[in-house]
Amino acid sequence: RPGRSATAAMARPSKPRKAQQQPRRSASGRGLLAGVVLAAVAALLGLRGRLAGVAERPSLVRTPCSRRDYKPAVPGCSPTGDACGRLVLDGFASAEELAGLRAIAARGMALGGGDGGPTILDLQSGALSWRDKFIDVWAAFNASGTPPFTTRDVAVYADVVRRIRSLAESTFGVSGLHLTAPTFFSRHSGDRPPKTRHDEYWHVHVDTLQYGSFTYTALLYLADGDVDFSGGRLAFVDERWERPLERVVPRPGKLVLFSSGHEHPHHVERVESGERLALTVAFTCDPEAALHDFLSRAVPEPE
Repeated sequence: RPGRSATAAMARPSKPRKAQQQPRRSASGRGLLAGVVLAAVAALLGLRGRLAGVAERPSLVRTPCSRRDYKPAVPGCSPTGDACGRLVLDGFASAEELAGLRAIAARGMALGGGDGGPTILDLQSGALSWRDKFIDVWAAFNASGTPPFTTRDVAVYADVVRRIRSLAESTFGVSGLHLTAPTFFSRHSGDRPPKTRHDEYWHVHVDTLQYGSFTYTALLYLADGDVDFSGGRLAFVDERWERPLERVVPRPGKLVLFSSGHEHPHHVERVESGERLALTVAFTCDPEAALHDFLSRAVPEPE
């Protein structure tokens, strides 16, 4: 739910026979020069966009849908044919949204924490990693005397989920998507070795196999892969689960959105140091697997 680089060489023009003559550029040379200039301008604009906190142009890769998934098909919703794909979008979440989501994760995870690398917080089910098992975060709030999340506290979470769903429907040309379980915060700590096999998050997997109801998966990054932690890239691999096709470096506010079937085997590379923080949100076409009020356990604001 985890870049390619290319280099090109430019041949030197031959020396002019006479000092006063200027070498004539060929059509291919002029085209190459123009390409270099355009690339430089595009890079500059991209840098300016990142510095200003503006979302960069989304990168959408279309892929044929796996025939093994998305059954029974829901007309107008289930991906078919060549309509699957993956989208990488920088700057999806604002600084204010990121601060709100980080605050939710920090406050909930402070009541638990896994012994191994990962810590999971799922506000819908209440699941919170605690040592080598899960506890109920809402029960932990009561037991500790800590005030639980209010509807105002989690409003930013609900708003972000709605925006992701809208983007998924417009990107893939579908309608009728439902939020599905699990939707959760994940923190991967590089200084904690795995204690159980469930802590080994770096193995390749397919979301339709691992989670069942997923049709589209979204990953929103809340930490920086060059500042807060090292490693932890999202890697999409080929159908043999061997060769990496694309690696995504997490950046705060970056969203990765992809169809959840066998066309997208992937894994998170092992975090080497620091803490990787992300939010996983998933959608289904199956009404029976829908979450209709996933934050219903939040306490209403006092009047």
